[in-house]
Amino acid sequence: MYKVDLKNKSAKKLKPVRFKDLELKEKFDIEVWVRKNPEILGENLLIISEQTLLPSGRQPDLLALDKSGNLVIIELKKDDSGKEIYWQAITYAANFSEFSYSDIIDMYEKYLENLGIADPNPKDKIEEFVEEDIEKINQKQRLILVSKEFHPDVLRAVLWLRDFEIDIKCIRLTPYIDENNQLFIIPEVIIPTPGVEEYIEKKISKQKTIKKSYQSPFSLEKGDFTDEELRKRLKETLTRESDLTPRLIAFIKILLSDNRAFNREEIKQRLYDMGIGKNLGQTGRYLSNISQFLTKKSTPHLRQIIEFQMPRGVEGEVKDNYKVVDKYRELVKEVLKEIGEEI
Repeated sequence: MYKVDLKNKSAKKLKPVRFKDLELKEKFDIEVWVRKNPEILGENLLIISEQTLLPSGRQPDLLALDKSGNLVIIELKKDDSGKEIYWQAITYAANFSEFSYSDIIDMYEKYLENLGIADPNPKDKIEEFVEEDIEKINQKQRLILVSKEFHPDVLRAVLWLRDFEIDIKCIRLTPYIDENNQLFIIPEVIIPTPGVEEYIEKKISKQKTIKKSYQSPFSLEKGDFTDEELRKRLKETLTRESDLTPRLIAFIKILLSDNRAFNREEIKQRLYDMGIGKNLGQTGRYLSNISQFLTKKSTPHLRQIIEFQMPRGVEGEVKDNYKVVDKYRELVKEVLKEIGEEI
């Protein structure tokens, strides 16, 4: 690394140093840098926890969410990764894979409290940050390992894990000082190799698409239930404990407000007017959650009650023109009244 003097048109080579020589520690220095400036790691991350205590007594350095809602475990070392850093991170990922969305909100709230930040709506902050459907939060875990140097055994293990679709990244963090003892940090992604990551992601995506064609949770098959069974299933769906439930109820109320089909934009605006979503973008994501829920294999009763258009009938396609089937309108109203909802 060189420091360029534009005025004198000269360049001075900066001296690489060890963190140890600078008397830096992971928690009180490097960890704080990354916590305050997660973009050091080369992507947009929302830090949600620091040194969370697990039942095992271990504490991962930092936890974050990426824009896709994946939970990111960040492990930091100083000058040498040692041989066990990847194993520690995998253990943490296994532990946190069981965390629900509510657990993550609680964890983020405690993290903010520890920093002295009084935020009454940590959930809103998460939902504003994540660009994917909220139900996808923590469906996948990622690992980021950070160190000045990585042991060869660690690099071999990381490459092997990536072959099995474990999303794990190694970032080399190199410190330099100039003649005035000013510190400079250069982050460098060494795995995956820069320039081939996009190719690898496309390859993995293609493999997943092939696999999903055999294991897809998507279905357009409608139920054929009796009115009694339909009433029972609908009541169970509309009383289950989930953030989606009140939004689904509001969605159904909109469809019952007039005996016609409602397009997606109209529903989104009405949901927003009902206070669902902090902005129209967030409301749109909530509507996408509802839309996906309608095409789950486990909800054929909803497809029996609610019809919609999907021109090509393929997974992930945007749905439109939703309508409650005429013969079930009264049944749906009765179920809503039974659970205490006003029509």
